[in-house]
Amino acid sequence: MYDVIIVGGGHNGLVTANYLAREGLKVAVFERREIVGGASVTEELWPGIKVSTGAYVLSLLRPKIIEDLQLKKFGLKVYTKDPGLFVPFENGKKLYIWSDIKKTQKAIEKFSKNDAKNYEKWVKFWDPLYDLADLLMLSPPVNLSNIDELLSLLKSVKIDEDTALSIARTFVTDGKSLLSEFFESDEVISALIEDAVVGTYASPSMPGTAYVLAHHVIGEVNGIKGAWGYVEGGMGGVTQALKKSAESVGVDIFESSPVDEILVEKGEVKGVKLSSGKVIESKIVVSNADPKTTFLKLLKNAEVDDELIRRIRSLKTTGVSFKIVGYSEELPDFGNGKSLSPEHIASELIMPSTEYIEKSYLDAKVLGYSREPWLSINIQSSVDPTVAPPGKFSISIFGQYLPYNKKLDEIKDKIAEITFDKIREFAPNFKLVKYEVLTPLDIERRFGIWEGNIFHLDMTPDQLYVFRPTIGLSNYSTPINGLYLCGSGTHPGGGVTGAPGYNAAMKILSDLKKRK
Repeated sequence: MYDVIIVGGGHNGLVTANYLAREGLKVAVFERREIVGGASVTEELWPGIKVSTGAYVLSLLRPKIIEDLQLKKFGLKVYTKDPGLFVPFENGKKLYIWSDIKKTQKAIEKFSKNDAKNYEKWVKFWDPLYDLADLLMLSPPVNLSNIDELLSLLKSVKIDEDTALSIARTFVTDGKSLLSEFFESDEVISALIEDAVVGTYASPSMPGTAYVLAHHVIGEVNGIKGAWGYVEGGMGGVTQALKKSAESVGVDIFESSPVDEILVEKGEVKGVKLSSGKVIESKIVVSNADPKTTFLKLLKNAEVDDELIRRIRSLKTTGVSFKIVGYSEELPDFGNGKSLSPEHIASELIMPSTEYIEKSYLDAKVLGYSREPWLSINIQSSVDPTVAPPGKFSISIFGQYLPYNKKLDEIKDKIAEITFDKIREFAPNFKLVKYEVLTPLDIERRFGIWEGNIFHLDMTPDQLYVFRPTIGLSNYSTPINGLYLCGSGTHPGGGVTGAPGYNAAMKILSDLKKRK
């Protein structure tokens, strides 16, 4: 008998387990795969080659969680990715985005002197959100439909009303329009627009995408605001540190132990039944699975309100992102040669114009895939020698748009061919010795995420804050007594943040205190 059972050992589930165990609760985690980590894992698919098959770079994991759970003590080490971005263009020009503002301004000057000046304004525009990040992320969701509540929060970091309104507007506007208020060069806008559409079935001009961008720029790595980094050993370095931290405070972690059902009697949780048939009793069950998996698969015999089930079924969950992981025996030559260069450290973006991304999206709507997808290429071994032996390079390619459907296995070879052909337009020598393609269908099968949506649910305004995952479920608890949610389908959403896990733990501890 446990006080708490966590269903799924993704990073948020491990965060929840950690905080609850630190308060003296007896906690167990049951993970369906042979390794914990969910979509934040490292897998050695070929001898000596380690790849991050899901999430691939880190920035959003809250510093408070890193400190509270002593993750550095348990092995977490992050290499700053600098330059952060590298974008080659069809006219042969190239743009680097560095952590250093002045260095980036110098790079932007080649495209627009005005944009170079405005880049500092763009970076500073987000300062109030940086200051509010923990207040917004490590607490129950604010009501976005109440503009006064949002403005009050923004004013709490001592900014004027005009600035507060400008930031509040990012929750509903589109990424392209927001960037166009600062920049005139399409190349500069293209270099910065990825964060607005990543993981989202939307084009840069669709309302709501500015918030997706905002969600991705308020992180930090090694104390550098807005920076991203590579976790030593791959993204499994995060979840292995979380696992060690949890075990150090008595959490029992069971791998290769899929939960078949969350057991409920008379509206109250009783525990879980594993696929093996074994029943484990618990007073509280916390689901790290996405909302649809939790309510439509795991609550097999529970009585749940028909209206709530209808709302859960209607949630937008179509995955659109694909991954190709593999290794090469030489670095891609983007015009500076095959020796290690700054672009090989950066995320190399194949998104040469905003119109290119719009066409990628339209293709996906009409054809079911993008004939010319936008791509982010990351070569972790450029900074981390632990993921590939000398002379080999561990490579991750993230791409869009490839909407989920049950027949994606039939076009995997085509997706690989399209992807490699597009990269070779900019780096003709690009070639992977071995590789694996992960479509949204593969992501669903591998990680157990409904329709392969990397955020569990789309991060559109109607599925954020008090609306995430849906009305009545936004505060991590459910109508079933003792059942809680802690995954990316809850506030504040996707990415390796740890925030949903932290917030769920705080809600559970608060409820337990009230009962006493």
